[in-house]
Amino acid sequence: MRTNLLGCMMLFSIALLSCTFRTMASEDSLPWPPVISNDASWKLLPATQGERGEALPTWARMTVTDLPKTTAAFLELDRAQRTKGAVSPDLRAAIRFVAAKENGCRYTMDSSRFDSREAKVDSAKWASLEDESYSGWTSQEKLALEFSRLMAVNSDSIGDDTFATLVEHFGAESAACMVLHSAYANFQDRFLLSLNAPLETNGPLPPFRTAFQPTELVSKTTAPPKPSEANSNQTAAKQDSPINPSVVKRTAKSNEITWLPFDQLQTRLEQQRKRKTRLPIPDWAEIAPKLPAGLMDKPSDIVWYRIAFGYAADLAVPFEIYMRTAGSEVKMNWDRIFGNCVFWMVTDAMKCPYCMGHCEMNWEVAGLDKQAIDSKSRVLAGDDWSSFSPAEQDALAFARSLTKSPSKISKTDIDRLRQGFGDQRALFIMLNTSRYNYMTRISNGFQLTLESENVFWDYYNMKPLTSTKSEAK
Repeated sequence: MRTNLLGCMMLFSIALLSCTFRTMASEDSLPWPPVISNDASWKLLPATQGERGEALPTWARMTVTDLPKTTAAFLELDRAQRTKGAVSPDLRAAIRFVAAKENGCRYTMDSSRFDSREAKVDSAKWASLEDESYSGWTSQEKLALEFSRLMAVNSDSIGDDTFATLVEHFGAESAACMVLHSAYANFQDRFLLSLNAPLETNGPLPPFRTAFQPTELVSKTTAPPKPSEANSNQTAAKQDSPINPSVVKRTAKSNEITWLPFDQLQTRLEQQRKRKTRLPIPDWAEIAPKLPAGLMDKPSDIVWYRIAFGYAADLAVPFEIYMRTAGSEVKMNWDRIFGNCVFWMVTDAMKCPYCMGHCEMNWEVAGLDKQAIDSKSRVLAGDDWSSFSPAEQDALAFARSLTKSPSKISKTDIDRLRQGFGDQRALFIMLNTSRYNYMTRISNGFQLTLESENVFWDYYNMKPLTSTKSEAK
């Protein structure tokens, strides 16, 4: 009797311990932010043009708590990417799949498979895409798929001849859309991998159908606060984050760390100013009719916009609205100067001189003078980040890791961002780092000519500051 009692107690203890271990393991593997219910999500989303309640993807149910309007704009951007543009639906799904496979994002691989079935892609033809034999795909289609692969793994390596052949076979508009589709794929893959977003129970889901009221999203730019306002309005990174020894000291001589030393980088930027963009730059009179009222009230000298809006407005406009909505939603909780440091890390990892030039322009608009900008770049390109707080060092290391090895991002990486910056800013660092991977691939894909003057004063409807802040870091 006593033996049986002791045996039962031991079995109960083992069962309880096993249950505890399973609970701990499941909690450790839970995605962050948590996936809230569809009904709870709809209570947070902005007004729509039609009925509410459509099934939302899990990633939207994760971001909606902290960023409801950004989530709405992201849903509209995702719909455009999955349903619009000059590329045929079958090839569009295949381009998306190739990028997702390179990035190791199972969620978007499944979404691409769904879109391929909707496009009625022959099952044997799709199977050859999965096993990378590509039988059944035409030589022209294979060219587009290889372009998508290179855009994922090394967009800087794509030659002018390769892009010219793409234009020759598909036309300028389709080739431009391929650039935007590939860039978006690398953006979304990285963000979903950072979220560890699970596939829906009944997924994958079709493209989101519900349209939000345009007035609920943001079509105007949000200018950086004046330097005097920035210090009082923005929440600084927490200084008590434990130091991660792997990111305090960096080795600038290693190709894994820095693309070019500062002086060579400045030479490369000058070369990009003389570089000819791969597509003819349209006149603004051709672009304006393609844009919704209020998005661009006057012609823009930013080459990015003339190319993206000129050749692929159906894809570029939703991205611009998404970007402006996100910037507006976190404007009081985002440090523009440090944000451009994160952008710098992505552009360096991507070897993107056009976006590197835009980093410098945005630093100036945010309030830094030429000396401070040069100092900031030298530190980021150097081997010592100790002037940045531990939290900022983690964010810089995260930006490089997410750019180079997105499938290796871990819960520990995300937890460090949350500990250092708080939840909303951590989420925005994840989102922005992913977005910078879009912007750099657009720039590399088209090899955009870097503007000679700072085009962002006009973009933000600002006048150049008479004196900008000199900050040594």
